[in-house]
Amino acid sequence: MPRKASTDRKFELLHVAATEFAARGYPGASMRRIAARCGVKPAALYYWFPSKSNLLEAICRYGIGEFVQRLEAVVALALPAEERVRRAVRAHLEPLLEKRFYVHAFLFQRRDLPRRARYPLDAQSRAYEALWCALLEEGKREGTIPATLDSPLAVRAVLGMCNSVARWPHAVTDVSLAQVAETFTRLICHGLFEREVAGRAGPRTQRARTRRRT
Repeated sequence: MPRKASTDRKFELLHVAATEFAARGYPGASMRRIAARCGVKPAALYYWFPSKSNLLEAICRYGIGEFVQRLEAVVALALPAEERVRRAVRAHLEPLLEKRFYVHAFLFQRRDLPRRARYPLDAQSRAYEALWCALLEEGKREGTIPATLDSPLAVRAVLGMCNSVARWPHAVTDVSLAQVAETFTRLICHGLFEREVAGRAGPRTQRARTRRRT
């Protein structure tokens, strides 16, 4: 089998398996059902992935890899911290909306893996959070983020909000990535009570001024 065709088949198996794990959980997922949905014999699936735990591990590696690669690219940009935080939020949301089944497995099912397989994934997760913390610390040095902010706690809050997207019902995921990213970044960067940015009044401020003039 040509290498490209072989790789395509492997990713097809991964995608179908990711949807199976997302729908049924690790205990309820069936290697036979995954093989049948892919139109292959179970032996072919076991050729690529010797066990169900190996298959889930591969899905989780792919899921965290999407996060890390995107965030590393954002952190490397020569931009102010606030703009990089905006881009980092969007970069985190993209896999959640575009490849949600892989991410769902990483976020919610990797605890079902044997300890041997789980530890490297947990280490990658901690490294990802460390990248976020470093980004917030740069904001502190710039003076755009309060020095008193607990960066690790703030990172957990931001990622917790973003990760909730993976559990949204399908009807809600019809909301565009741009809309979700804009709403989340506005909330993260400016809070519920909008402040004026660069001398420009927000909609609420403008309405309040209009009422005061009338």
